[in-house]
Amino acid sequence: MSISSSRRSRDRDWLPSPIDLSEELRKYIGKQVSYATHGIHRYPAKFIPQIPRFCLESYSRVGDDVLDPFMGSGTTLLESYILGRNSYGVDVHPLARMIAKVKITPLDPAPLDSLASDLLARINADEDDNSAWIPEIPNRDHWFRPEVLADLATIKKHVWGTRKGDHQDFFKICFSSIIRKMSNSDADSLIPEVTSFRKKLDEQGKTSFDSIGRFGNAVRNKLIDVEELWRISQDVEEEYRTVPVVKIIGKDAREIQLDTSEIDLAITSPPYASAVHYVSVHKLEMHWLGLLGDMAKLDGQIVGTSRAYADVYGPWKPKTDIPELRQVLGGLIEKEKKSAYIVYKYFEDMRRNFAEMNRVLKRSGRYCMVAGENTFRKVKIPTYAILARIALRSGFEVKAVYAYDVINRHLDIPRWNNSRIERDHILVFRRKKAPAHDTL
Repeated sequence: MSISSSRRSRDRDWLPSPIDLSEELRKYIGKQVSYATHGIHRYPAKFIPQIPRFCLESYSRVGDDVLDPFMGSGTTLLESYILGRNSYGVDVHPLARMIAKVKITPLDPAPLDSLASDLLARINADEDDNSAWIPEIPNRDHWFRPEVLADLATIKKHVWGTRKGDHQDFFKICFSSIIRKMSNSDADSLIPEVTSFRKKLDEQGKTSFDSIGRFGNAVRNKLIDVEELWRISQDVEEEYRTVPVVKIIGKDAREIQLDTSEIDLAITSPPYASAVHYVSVHKLEMHWLGLLGDMAKLDGQIVGTSRAYADVYGPWKPKTDIPELRQVLGGLIEKEKKSAYIVYKYFEDMRRNFAEMNRVLKRSGRYCMVAGENTFRKVKIPTYAILARIALRSGFEVKAVYAYDVINRHLDIPRWNNSRIERDHILVFRRKKAPAHDTL
């Protein structure tokens, strides 16, 4: 990958000069970022596959073990598989885990195509009352029209009627991929929202609520993706002596279920402090898939959650030796103590992640982390710089910094509280010694 150097940032002169990758990454659009199964389901704030590919080719070899502790929809895992590296992924979000599982599982397209034809035929022929398959969704009639509920219930009945396993999971992801589009929510809203713009489109007859037709199209289009991954898998088996291992392990990036010194390289794009409400983004899909139990509990388990309670943050007092974080907390606590605590808690959780990564990485193992700057309560947070400070305190050294402009519309997501990330950094850390601090 050709790269060009950029100027040293004056306020980050303790970091290596960032090498600008914008020109190189800007050329990847459309199918170039959604080949194989990379585009099988929309997921917020995921990085394009060329980013983990760059890290894999720069800092690992065939046969190495790679970890993504915040795997999201599994981009790093799929790229690792294609390049002959074993990979492991961790994520607490149940839909992310399902998407990733389908994304990384090669399926023979011939039997899947036959199953799909039978499934679609049964759905189209079904004239029964399938309302028993409609899940309990808060404000259900606000989100879905009666005819949409009926059609989605029919689809669910037959998808859930297929044999459990990889094929059923594929059909479930196809089903999930149409739910937001069939709802009354604006499809371009990050979090489900019935906007005036969407209502205007409905009034003008510019929206379609043909759920069964939409599902059929989704299945056929994603069968093309499956076929491409299957061809790639045949090449992978032929090229590499041992087929790469791909596993989703555990759910918590702060307590990783791997042995000490097991991983050669880690690559991730972690969440931001209260930047994206990951549970809310896909709440409609998870209701239909039966994946959303206690929403508050799941939200509280996510690193970067905005959920905090007065009995916890009330007696809390901000204390940190990290200058950038101290400045951020000072700005937030003047506005609202809860907000300051949310940000502090996020970076404390990331400190715990760094400690775990120090444990599971081999000696001199690399940790590539994608992060930028975001804004919370109109306070700018230099997230990448604070994370680099925490890494240094956690036994890592900074080996390189790359930067690029975020240009993909699905990546350039307006974060919560008007926080938009326009430029990302790839921080490359090297494990050097044991963590020197166990607090911020």
